[in-house]
Amino acid sequence: MKNYIPLGLAVLLGLAAVLSVSRMINKNKQAPEETSWVVAAQRDLKEGESLTSELVIKKEIPLSARPADAIVWSKRALIEGQKVKRAIRTGDYVLLSDIGLSRSMASLVGEGEWAVTMSVGNAGIGRVVQPGDEVAVIATFNLEMDVHSADVSSAGQKIAKEVTLVLFPRVRVLENSTGSGGRGESGGEIVLALPPQQAQVLIAAQRKATLNLALRRLGDNAALSRKEPGLVDDTTFQQLLKDIESVKMPFTPNGKDGEVKTP
Repeated sequence: MKNYIPLGLAVLLGLAAVLSVSRMINKNKQAPEETSWVVAAQRDLKEGESLTSELVIKKEIPLSARPADAIVWSKRALIEGQKVKRAIRTGDYVLLSDIGLSRSMASLVGEGEWAVTMSVGNAGIGRVVQPGDEVAVIATFNLEMDVHSADVSSAGQKIAKEVTLVLFPRVRVLENSTGSGGRGESGGEIVLALPPQQAQVLIAAQRKATLNLALRRLGDNAALSRKEPGLVDDTTFQQLLKDIESVKMPFTPNGKDGEVKTP
């Protein structure tokens, strides 16, 4: 009998070790390492060759392995037209030290446009848009409205009404610094190109409203009028309920003491 005790202890210790290793593996699976998208060569590049969008690809790598001078995918527009200083092999990173940057952000701004930053979080469209994409800027804010009384002798009242509407139907994205689509990276800002008056409105709107982005198809000329989509308010949701009957919850299948309830 005594001979079985050490054997039993050894089995228990072995099972405990297996469970411990299994838990560690599962923990690592649940918390994957943060990644980042960087610019890499689509094919072998020769020294002095000019870069174009067809010559580069995005490559996902662990954030901890990203070189300090790697070019994140969201900023690839800055290197287009630049010449590489050395030969780069297919799949290798394109580093800032590999190119001679002669283009500034100002060169990306169109004539009659201003570049304006817009704060976005690390979620939704703001995380995935890339330079060159077109977006609609949608605002939600409280609007004070005068409500006049039927009694002309009494003063009118002001009520706050929440509305959602299109602020700008089509805006070009110049840069995105929200983490390049990498998991776990913090939110940041995108840079938009707007005419001067609209640029001022966007700056003011960031103080007064909650702004969201809607990604548009490139070259889509539909819904370019700000009025066309209309606005969303309480009336919108009231209309959704029109001619729709309320759902009645059924009785529970089993009542007290197992008694079956029927309507």
